[in-house]
Amino acid sequence: MNQRTIEILEYPRIREQIAGNCMSQEGTEVVKNCLPLTDEQEIATLKHYGALWMEYLLQESPPAFNGWPEIGSFISRLRVEGAALSLEEIHALGLFCESVRKFRAWGEQRQKSLFYEPLSPDTDNTYVNKPLSPKKSVLLNKISSIPDLSTEENEIFRVIDRSTGEIRNLPELRAIRQEIKRIKQDIERLIGSYLSDDNLKSGLQAKLPTIKDGRQVIALKAGSRNRIRGIVHEVSQSGQTVYVEPEDVVHKNNDLVSEEHHLAREIARILRLLTDNLCPSHEKIAIARDKMIFFDGIGAAARWGKRFVCDYAAASNEQKLDQSPILLKQARHPLLGKSAVPIDLLLTPGGRQLIITGPNTGGKTVSLKTVGLLALINQSGWPIPAALGSSLPVFDYIGCDIGDEQSLDQSLSTFSGHMKNISEILSRATEKSLVLLDELGSGTDPQEGSAIAMAVLDALMEKNPVVLVTTHHGILKNYGYTHKTCINASVDFDHDTLSPTYRIVMGIPGESHALDVAEKNGLDPKIVEKARSYLHDDRADVSALIKGLSSKHEAIDSLEQENKREKRDIHEKRRRIDLKELQLRQKEFELREQGYKKLTTLLDEGRKQLENLVRKVREGELTREKNLEVKAWMTDLEKQLAGEYEMLQQEHAEIGDRGLEIEKKHQEKTSETYDISKFEPGAEVYIGASKQCGIIIREKKNGKWLVSVGPIKMTVDQTELRIVSTKGRKDNRVKIDVSTDLANGDTPSFELRLLGMRAEEAIKALERQFDLAMIKGLEDFSVIHGKGTGALQKAVHEFLLDHGDQCTFSFARPEQGGTGKTMVSLRIS
Repeated sequence: MNQRTIEILEYPRIREQIAGNCMSQEGTEVVKNCLPLTDEQEIATLKHYGALWMEYLLQESPPAFNGWPEIGSFISRLRVEGAALSLEEIHALGLFCESVRKFRAWGEQRQKSLFYEPLSPDTDNTYVNKPLSPKKSVLLNKISSIPDLSTEENEIFRVIDRSTGEIRNLPELRAIRQEIKRIKQDIERLIGSYLSDDNLKSGLQAKLPTIKDGRQVIALKAGSRNRIRGIVHEVSQSGQTVYVEPEDVVHKNNDLVSEEHHLAREIARILRLLTDNLCPSHEKIAIARDKMIFFDGIGAAARWGKRFVCDYAAASNEQKLDQSPILLKQARHPLLGKSAVPIDLLLTPGGRQLIITGPNTGGKTVSLKTVGLLALINQSGWPIPAALGSSLPVFDYIGCDIGDEQSLDQSLSTFSGHMKNISEILSRATEKSLVLLDELGSGTDPQEGSAIAMAVLDALMEKNPVVLVTTHHGILKNYGYTHKTCINASVDFDHDTLSPTYRIVMGIPGESHALDVAEKNGLDPKIVEKARSYLHDDRADVSALIKGLSSKHEAIDSLEQENKREKRDIHEKRRRIDLKELQLRQKEFELREQGYKKLTTLLDEGRKQLENLVRKVREGELTREKNLEVKAWMTDLEKQLAGEYEMLQQEHAEIGDRGLEIEKKHQEKTSETYDISKFEPGAEVYIGASKQCGIIIREKKNGKWLVSVGPIKMTVDQTELRIVSTKGRKDNRVKIDVSTDLANGDTPSFELRLLGMRAEEAIKALERQFDLAMIKGLEDFSVIHGKGTGALQKAVHEFLLDHGDQCTFSFARPEQGGTGKTMVSLRIS
């Protein structure tokens, strides 16, 4: 990537910010020296892991990732046979192994608990058997691939104290240390005897011993030098003090030095042996270090992204430059902080050159820098400060010519500096490049500058990179209209306040508004008016044309939006009228069905009475005439029932035909009916094959959906379904029920009691409750599972977590049952 582009777009400042979020010095150094990448797969990998890391940060469950001391300078010595690491180096290596262990443990805990907290300390080892989402599995599997260094950690801290970094009191050192302690006590006793001797007190220069060359000595007055037999170590500069090591202390100090050397040799032997034990693990340690630095980098980017409200742009391996648009939504320059004005920019494959015009200080240059800097950030695998849904391709080269390129050292004028940069850009740009040119053609005669600008754009058009250009030359506005791959755009200007709004308006060129800006900034109005008089009439006509075009564009846009709203309202009203008619017919059908049920019940009772009469006839209790009369009554009842049933079937067919008619009518008026993305639990659909309306319960495999038609559930191919209304229009649903087998248990309960059930049995009951509540529109209900061992509670919560896109849940308040009861709210409205 071009170093000059990196400097102009201030990429190093972003790099420093992100490096400041690293947890280790090694990770910090790697981020500080990183550069944007051009490999799509590598960028996609970084963004994928970074997005998952940020998701954990937003869930307030950040990975347990701690820093560690620098180890890169010495771990290569582990490959050398016979080498020995120092005490400080081995201690640093142990702290690194500890960081690896804690990070791996966090990943294993997430895989084990599957994002579900244990119910109580007594159940810490009991977890719900819930499959992990593939997306999160990738991150956790990557963490688990870090080599396990717990054995090395234990080996190190068996010898070295974790907190102090000192060698522990090992058996092989204990005797030596005890001997050293004994000798020191002897020395202190001997020295103390001299200091407490009344005969020597008058000759002492100090009441406490002094250390000289690591040995304890006594400070005597110069005149008392011969009062103690021993070695003089030093005489003060004034000559008044003599430092004497008594003769009997000399032998003890010699013994002390000898034992301390013995201790040092033994420690060196232990460290060499420990290093030898660590040598076979040098590859594991190096791999673990590389992976920990990798995670430190993506973690730092995620933390930075969370702070600046960023998101990861669409993955580069899912788009092609010649197919997908450059789309930036609410993009902000990250170095401007709260003063940054968000911009929206859409550049489609059909228009790869964008010419931005508009007033000075209107934000044109900032817009160019924002696009360029966000492209560099994206190609570093970091999140960009833009709204969700933004996308950027991976550019093989980003060239920019922004700012004053005047150079006294190289004898370059502003114009010459621009031309030198543009020449380099033209030589390196390809169809996968991004070119940013600020004030193209400036710094020289306007006519010649415009000609050069158009020629440069022609040359770039042949190479077909993505080009963003800012200019004040009016002729380039015409250029944008006469070339099909060019798009005109402008930075908006508020004519009331004479101030730029910094908003990019696509499709319309802008004016410089130099005179308006000059007048607002204090230039004498007489001078401004005089300047207006010097403008050519045709220039004034063009300005008026642009103003009128902008106003008409806004008016047309407003009318278009209003027209769309009115069309939607009219269509919705017509749909509601048709559905209301269908609803009334359904109600009539339901009433007839109820009557049919009553007749069926009456017929059953009549048959029982008839059987009773026959029995009485046989027993001689009734006459034959009476029996024939009852039979005639039963025959009439059966005919009446058959007639009602025939009317019911006819009504059913008419309702189905009417529903199909409504479906065909609205099929022609809107594509929304066929939008598969509208298929979701709770949505009302028309089933073409059976000519019935139903409610979607959930999606099944191979393009099939589970649909409820009254109490009946059926699996239907999505090609047979047409949307009648989404779950957001609950009040307008038409519930068509053509089944005559209505069971009392097809009504959801406000309170589902699962006490005494096994987990499998309870989940079946909960699943039925869930489906019925979805169908019947019951948004809130409670589940009583009790406390007990917590197994039933976990099973219920696992089921609800699996349906997290359809519901929310929480424990009841203490006075309502607490942790023995769960409150469920469905998302069906």
